Amino acid sequence: MRLIIATAIAVLATSGVAATPSQAQTATAAAPSARQLDLTRRYINLMMSDQLEDAIRQVIGDDMANDTATQALPSEDRRFILDLTAELVADLVPQMVDQMVPVYAAVFTEEELVALVAFYDTEMGRSIADKSVMIMPESNRAIMSVPPQMMEKMAHRMCEYYSCTPAELQEMRSGMMEATGGSPSATPAPRTK
Repeated sequence: MRLIIATAIAVLATSGVAATPSQAQTATAAAPSARQLDLTRRYINLMMSDQLEDAIRQVIGDDMANDTATQALPSEDRRFILDLTAELVADLVPQMVDQMVPVYAAVFTEEELVALVAFYDTEMGRSIADKSVMIMPESNRAIMSVPPQMMEKMAHRMCEYYSCTPAELQEMRSGMMEATGGSPSATPAPRTK
């Protein structure tokens, strides 16, 4: 399930389709018009690339490669899980689009949607959409390289605050790093208060 959610988020974040909650909160209270809904669907469909399924498979494969529980499985089982997850995520993309359309239609004005569709319906726009999907796996790897660093800093700061022993720090670091797919570094323990 974590792989599906992470993949969906990665697909949306790197394709330029995802709206942030703050954008959704600033939307007007009026329901989007039928034209806004139609333009939004066209925009999202233009952003979807023929390469999307391959990119999804690559992102899922990367996530599985960093998951210690998955790595413990026989290679045949890992391949089955990868194929199944990629297939199911690809099958769910139309449902995700259906769920995204009213959200985006409520955020973007009709004028903005017309401009987005006009741009992404050009050769340049299609090229940018294709490249956005093509770089998704590498972009996801870049993004996922940050949480282990954050967890390392968080463990140190928490232990400084709570005056952890070196053993407690190591236990916290190990747990946090395992949760993010990283490995704890040999950074020395913080001084206690």
